[in-house]
Amino acid sequence: MKKIEQFLGSGFYIASIFLITFIAWSFYQDTPPYDFNLYNMLGVFFLILVNTLILIFYKNTLYILPSVISLLFVLNKSNMDFDTVAAMGFPYLALGIFFIGPMVHLIRFKPKFNQGIFFLGICLIGVSYIAPLIYLPFDIRAIPVSMMGLLYLLVYIFFTSTVKGNLNYLFKVMMFINLLMVFQVFFYLYQGYIANPELEFYYRIFSGWGRNLGWANINDMCFYIALTFPSYLYFIFKKPRTYLVWFLMILPVIAVILSKSRGGVIGFAVAVIGVILFFWLKGNKKHLTHGLVFLAFTVTIFYMGRQAFHIWYEFFIESLHDDFDAFSSGRITIYRTGWEVFKNYPIFGGGWLSLQNINPGSRLFMYHSTLIQAIAAMGMFGLVALAIHYFQVFKFMAIDLTLEKTLFLIGYIASQVHGLIDNVQYAVPYSVLIVIFLAVFETSTKTTSFELINRRYHFIESTEKG
Repeated sequence: MKKIEQFLGSGFYIASIFLITFIAWSFYQDTPPYDFNLYNMLGVFFLILVNTLILIFYKNTLYILPSVISLLFVLNKSNMDFDTVAAMGFPYLALGIFFIGPMVHLIRFKPKFNQGIFFLGICLIGVSYIAPLIYLPFDIRAIPVSMMGLLYLLVYIFFTSTVKGNLNYLFKVMMFINLLMVFQVFFYLYQGYIANPELEFYYRIFSGWGRNLGWANINDMCFYIALTFPSYLYFIFKKPRTYLVWFLMILPVIAVILSKSRGGVIGFAVAVIGVILFFWLKGNKKHLTHGLVFLAFTVTIFYMGRQAFHIWYEFFIESLHDDFDAFSSGRITIYRTGWEVFKNYPIFGGGWLSLQNINPGSRLFMYHSTLIQAIAAMGMFGLVALAIHYFQVFKFMAIDLTLEKTLFLIGYIASQVHGLIDNVQYAVPYSVLIVIFLAVFETSTKTTSFELINRRYHFIESTEKG
């Protein structure tokens, strides 16, 4: 069992789980008589099996991070909504089986309840999710989405009570999340490429798939890439001579540019600028030397593919309209709707189906802005809850600021900037990721693997293996 535990703690295990996730996700066509792809579902149940076995046999829940997080990104059923999920049935079956693992773990290991540093903010957000149900007309569809806030709280409490944090492991997971997102975007681009053989090469790359990616749309991919992008710098600061990591760092840049997501570029630009500034200000001589080599290589690569930037600029110019609402893909109208909902329900909001009820039959139920979503769906109470959550996150990260905390903040701020014009903070995968990341941070016995010497970070060689 000890050898298996060593394997579960390895980068190879983490990479294997995310590779299996990508393969399972790549099966997207329905396989009759099922209203979904059978192989995609087999991937889901495989991840649940791995997750359950680890929970049954091991006390430290750190090792389920790859499988739990992979479950957030494995579904590839296009145009899912409330009705199709109910008709498919298997998500509820999978969810039921999934909960077996945590229940057995709690019974067997009897972990001590740990409220956690971020409990107040996450708890208040959970309450803000369900508060509108008190006075709104009953709608069975509102129950699952309104309960999500409490689910995030339960996930947070479970991990703070059961995980023995390890930041090196967490940053490995973050890097492979980033690579998973990147290769899902590349798969999306490849599908568009093969579907448009009549176009020139670069236009074929930019043509896109013509569908979403199952669990998300192409815009969503960008803020997850931005959130996890700084993880590469963690390993570069550890081993600056490992040029594979430097090379991998180019891939998310290419993915975001080719995605044509204007909001995605804004958020990701914040992450890139933050990473560059941090590297320049806090990198030591070895880092800066290898950084110059990488910069020369990167400039050469992007110069060779400069036609892609010209085409991106063309698409951007074509998207400009005299009507700002059209330029924003209808967001101004959505924001105005959200404001009207807030005026009608200023204290606890109009609930999570407020936009859906205004536009019946539409898949749209998010207001495409963290601020508007908070006030429209959860009112002033929801906004205050979110402010308390932000305060707790930034306070924890600012106290005894380390390299690891700084890199997390760069990605977190970048994704929240994207959230000004898109659904980020309240997206299910994002919320789950954040509560897990925070739980690992606060339970990690070793807060950093680096030391500051003359205001420059140096890796402490004896701190860890790998």
